[in-house]
Amino acid sequence: MRHSVMARPTVAVFVLLMLGAISLIRAEKPNSTPATSDPATAKLFVDPSSTSVRLRGKATLTVSPLTPQGGNFVGDYQLKVRPYFFKSEKGRLLLAISDEAIRKLQAGTALNFTGNAVTREDGRTHTVVGRVTSSSGGCGSVTFSIVTDDAKVVFNTFYHFGI
Repeated sequence: MRHSVMARPTVAVFVLLMLGAISLIRAEKPNSTPATSDPATAKLFVDPSSTSVRLRGKATLTVSPLTPQGGNFVGDYQLKVRPYFFKSEKGRLLLAISDEAIRKLQAGTALNFTGNAVTREDGRTHTVVGRVTSSSGGCGSVTFSIVTDDAKVVFNTFYHFGI
């Protein structure tokens, strides 16, 4: 009986120490969404999105963080189409958005953009057009339209800038 009475304060101290360590770790975690980012260095993060395609199909778009390179944002994309798996693809995404356009976006002006998606499998190029609308703090909504061989697939999602 005496053993269990001694164990309770030890367990309580251990729990308090763990909670303190967790709060320190959280306090040191950097904010990945700065309110004002330098467009020349900030990455563009696009949330995954999906849309319906004909005959009860579903297309899902995943975009890697896009890095600014010479007036463009460049990264990878993955398009999964179900149940039409043979239409799925991966590749390189390039969006033509200049530093000046990003500054206007951060000031609250919506902007249209163009770009292309080049597949890894066979090098086919799809035209990408879209519109970005800022809401606040370096984030907002984005619409991607990808023109494929068969159709124009439209994705509505959100974005934010970060490091």
